[in-house]
Amino acid sequence: MIAEHQLSIADPELARALSARVVSSVNPGTAKSYSSGFNSLKRFCGERGLPCLPTDRVTLGAWLHHEASKDKPTKLKSLRKYMSGIRWEHIVNGLPWTFSGDAWLKLVTQSIGKEFPDTPFFKVPFTEHLLRELAEHLPGWPKPGSMHFNDLLWLCAAAIGFFACLRGGELAHRKGADRPPLMGADVILQSGTNKGVTIRVRKPKTQPGTEYQIAMAKDPAASESYPMNPSALLTAYRKRAVRRSIDVTGRNAAFKSSDGKPMTLDFLLKRTEALRKLAGIKFVDLGGNEIPFRAASFRAGHVLSARMAAVPEAQIRATGRWASDGGPAPYSMSSEMAFTKASTAIALAGTKAPRASVYNIGAFSSSLAVFQASEGWASSPSPH
Repeated sequence: MIAEHQLSIADPELARALSARVVSSVNPGTAKSYSSGFNSLKRFCGERGLPCLPTDRVTLGAWLHHEASKDKPTKLKSLRKYMSGIRWEHIVNGLPWTFSGDAWLKLVTQSIGKEFPDTPFFKVPFTEHLLRELAEHLPGWPKPGSMHFNDLLWLCAAAIGFFACLRGGELAHRKGADRPPLMGADVILQSGTNKGVTIRVRKPKTQPGTEYQIAMAKDPAASESYPMNPSALLTAYRKRAVRRSIDVTGRNAAFKSSDGKPMTLDFLLKRTEALRKLAGIKFVDLGGNEIPFRAASFRAGHVLSARMAAVPEAQIRATGRWASDGGPAPYSMSSEMAFTKASTAIALAGTKAPRASVYNIGAFSSSLAVFQASEGWASSPSPH
C-alpha cells in the first residue's frame, strides 16, 4: 500500500482513497505475485541492513546473484517476475524507478541465464484423439445417461474446452484466481445448421478492459452420432443437473460437480490424469522425463489438432482468440461455418491418428508444435 507520507495531500482520507485506487490497478493475483518478488528483496536487504525502498542497482545485482546461487536457485523466469514486483512497489510508493533497460543489470541477468538456463516448459497437448482414448475408459461410455454425473461433467467440460480452445482459467475455477467461474448464462447452446456451444469469456487476456470475448465449440458437421459433440454433451449434462436439483443456469457456475460446487481446475486435471493412467498412456519430454497435464493442455491440444488437420493458421488464431498481427483487434470470428468446418477437419484427422502408449512431447508454443508417438508419427504439414 502506498505510504501516506509520500502523498502531498493534506486530507488523509483522500490519500487512502488514492492509495487504494492505485493498488487496484492490477488484479489480485498479479498483486500477490508482485508481493512475492518484493518480499524476497526485503528479506535480503533486512539481513544486510540495506534499504529496499528505494533500492539501487548494486543491491539489485547482489540480490539477483543471491537468488540464483541458492541451493535451490530461483529460475531466471521467476526473477524477471520478481523484478516486476519490485518495480511496482517503487512506483506505487511514489519512488523513482530508473532500472528499466539498465545495461549493467542486463549483463547480470545474462550471466545468470548462461549459468542456470531455464528448463523448457512443456505442455502436454490434449488432442482430439487423446480425448477419444481417455473417454473410452469412462464407465458407461459412450452413453451420457449411463455415466456417473462427475464423469459426464468431465467429458462435457473437456469437449467444450478443447473445441473452444479455452485456457484452463477460462474453463474451470481455480482457487485464488481473480477470474469468476464460468457462468451458466455465458455458456449458450446453439441449434440449427451450425450446432455447438458459444462461450462468453469474461476478462479476456487479449483485450484488457473488454467485458468479454466470444469463443465457439462447434459440433463437427460430419456426423450427428459423433460422441464428443459439445452441444449434445451440454444438453445431456444440463438435463442430469436438473434432475439432481443442481442449478447451472444464470449467474450460477456453468459446471458443477455432484456436490453442487463449481467445477475446479484441480478436479479437471486429476480426472484427466486418472483416465490417462487407465489408458496406459504416458507423456515424456525429450529427456524421457514424464510430464503431467496442465491448465494449458486443452488449448495446446486444440492448436496441435488443428495443425494436424491442416486448418488454416488464421482460423486457428481466430479460434484461440489471439490478438491480430496487424493490430490490437482479434482475428474475425464472425463465420460460424468456418468454425464448424475446422472442428469437422479436427475430428476427421483424429480418427487417423496413431495410438501409442508413450508420447514424446517437444516444446509447444503458439507457433510451434512437436508431437511424436513412440510407434512413429506422420503429421500434416504446418500451414507455414
